[in-house]
Amino acid sequence: MKNKKWFAVKTLYVTRAVGKSSAKGKQAFAELLEERVVLFQAANPNAAVKAAEKDAKEYSQYTYTNFEGQAVRTEYLKACDVFELYETLESGVELFASTEVLTKKVSSKELISRRLGVLETKSTIKMRKRFMSKELGSYV
Repeated sequence: MKNKKWFAVKTLYVTRAVGKSSAKGKQAFAELLEERVVLFQAANPNAAVKAAEKDAKEYSQYTYTNFEGQAVRTEYLKACDVFELYETLESGVELFASTEVLTKKVSSKELISRRLGVLETKSTIKMRKRFMSKELGSYV
């Protein structure tokens, strides 16, 4: 792979459980937002994005059944962010970085939850199970 560089490309997805649930009672709304960062070797950022988009389409084609009998489908949101790696790949190398201009004062707690999410409650953990395959769900 002469003259190719390494790129980390972030892609975004939403996963939904569709169809009638076998669970009793009304189901609260839940969708799963996923960020994936995948490593690609390419000649330039555009080529890395093209490879990431192909990978994202393949990744989002998989449909499975959850333990409530619903089909679980993932939608690629057609959004990429590419980061070129300038260092040799080894332990401790930065694989991805992203910045945001803050136009107003925001608490550290808000910034952390915006970027890393909030701690899950028992309720959201239960909702997360909705996105597991029925095979995996039986182990949890």
